[in-house]
Order: sequence, then C-alpha cells, then structure tokens
Amino acid sequence: MSLYDKKYLALVDDILENGYYDNNRTGMPTYKLPHQIMQFNLQKEFPILTTKFVAFKTAVKEMLWIYKDQSNDVTKLQEQNVHIWDEWVDENNTIGRGYGYQIKKFNQIDKLIETLKTNPQDRRMLMTMWNIEDLPHMTLQPCCFMTMWDVTDGNLNCMLIQRS
Repeated sequence: MSLYDKKYLALVDDILENGYYDNNRTGMPTYKLPHQIMQFNLQKEFPILTTKFVAFKTAVKEMLWIYKDQSNDVTKLQEQNVHIWDEWVDENNTIGRGYGYQIKKFNQIDKLIETLKTNPQDRRMLMTMWNIEDLPHMTLQPCCFMTMWDVTDGNLNCMLIQRS
C-alpha cells in the first residue's frame, strides 16, 4: 500500500467519523468534511491510488487537454476515447468557458513559466479557472480550480485547490 493510499484511507475514515450529510445541487446526499488537506512529496512517490482503479491515462489526457491544449472543445478528448465530459457538452461540443478556456484566456501557463524562470521567489504564482464573470457560461464550474506555485531551496512546490 502506498503512502498516498494510507493518507487517502485515513481521510476517508476521518470523513466517516467526523463528517456530516449535506444536500447539494445534484439532489444526491453528500457526506462531507470540508477543507481537508493532503500533502505529498513527489520525490518520494507519485500520488496515485493503488487500492482502487484509477483511469490514469484518461486523467493524463484530460490534464494535457486543459493545460497544454488549453481547450474547452471536447472533440479532441472524444477522439482519444475519453468521454468523461460528454455529459456536460453544449451544442458546440464544448464545455463553455471552463477549464482550458480560462487557462488560455489569460495566458496563464506562459506567465507562470516566465515567473518561475525570472522570479522564482514570487509569492503570486497562481493559475485559476474560477472566473466569476464566466461562471454562468460554463457547462460545469471547475472542481480543481486553482494551483499555487512556490520554489523553496530549488524545489518546486504546487498546491492544488479543489472544491469537490
């Protein structure tokens, strides 16, 4: 069992022991314990669960679609047999102004890379997909919506903030 598995299972136990039921927009009751944190040292281990199936290749394709392609057009994912977004596509086969659209709109990748190169101690290295003005134009508002970046002693650190 990996360290990530142990942290994940401890978090699940904590939610079951200390969490509570809450209704949400989907109509499905949710058992939750807000604002939980898990930290990982990628020099020691990649955080992927081994105690349950994880569609790793699909996840990588989705991340490349968001951050490399900076796209909101689901067609490319569908061509790669990735259908996790099919439920939320609009009439143009996009997810509206979500995810990759926000990364591209503000040129966030290039700005982050430039800052990492020229001012790695900057405390303002963020990327966000949560744009209040565009939320009504997204078919699904972002779950993993922000990353914060830091360089300490030559090591790159990243914090991912996820709402669900």
